[in-house]
Amino acid sequence: MHFSTLASAGLMATTTTAYPHVLNRFSAAKRQASGAQNVVYWGQNGGSAVENTDLSTYCTDDAGIDIIVLAFLYQWGNGIIIPSGTIGQSCYIGTDGTGQNCDDLATAISTCQSNGIKIILSLGGASGAYSLSSQDEGTTIGQNLWAAYGSPNATSSTTTTIPRPFGKTFVNGFDIDLEANAGNEFYQYMISTLRTNFAKDPSNTYYITGAPQCPIPEPNMQEVITNSQFDYLWVQFYNNEGCSTDTGSNLNDWITNIAGTPSSGAKIFLGVPASEDGATGTASGAKYYLSPADLATLVTKYSHNSASAVS
Repeated sequence: MHFSTLASAGLMATTTTAYPHVLNRFSAAKRQASGAQNVVYWGQNGGSAVENTDLSTYCTDDAGIDIIVLAFLYQWGNGIIIPSGTIGQSCYIGTDGTGQNCDDLATAISTCQSNGIKIILSLGGASGAYSLSSQDEGTTIGQNLWAAYGSPNATSSTTTTIPRPFGKTFVNGFDIDLEANAGNEFYQYMISTLRTNFAKDPSNTYYITGAPQCPIPEPNMQEVITNSQFDYLWVQFYNNEGCSTDTGSNLNDWITNIAGTPSSGAKIFLGVPASEDGATGTASGAKYYLSPADLATLVTKYSHNSASAVS
């Protein structure tokens, strides 16, 4: 996120409705069987916003949420080979991989997954110190992420010395939200390593997702997206003049942007702020906020585009 904040995205394709969520004030219907999907970031917010500390609160049928992205691991690279960060109000993961006060979050993750909610772990964000310095570093970090957060049944034969902050609980994939472009040519090796490990666990499905900003070429993630296979892209259609929802998004250009790349099959989401101060943490970003009704109208516009690669 441009500003570390909770964000929302609605999948467009087979439905004409999608709803943003402010996670401490629900207004959404149950998850839809039509193919619509609602996605939120949870864990790090901008401004003074503080979400409910119990992640499982957002994993009921009435919440209308399909995927929750945990934010953020925000420190890695330059010799740090185990990403660290803070998720939620209490779970801290150190650069040695050990977790502090993460047990409640691990329990909530399991509850969400048992209710059919996918949980994705995000790397990056607006604040942090991260980059990759080499192909080897990217490969090593990818392997360590898998050892720490992949299914323990599938990781036991790989790396056994990496701590598991969530214990036996594992996530459903990894999100890449790069707000800097240092060393971005090496992320393809991190992602490739993750995908190689995904294939070793056929009993579970894992995803690589990304949160690029809307300008094309994307200033920080263009090389990553066009050289790696992403499954979902929740494009940030805010905080950038000319392609944000207040002036008309460039979603069709994004379809063209990923055509012919390893990410050509990625599902593209409308990434929008979940509240009036969600874009920047202040009232200045209110122009990027869309009411549920306005967002549904925008989704309808693109869902009927026969040339769209969104599904």
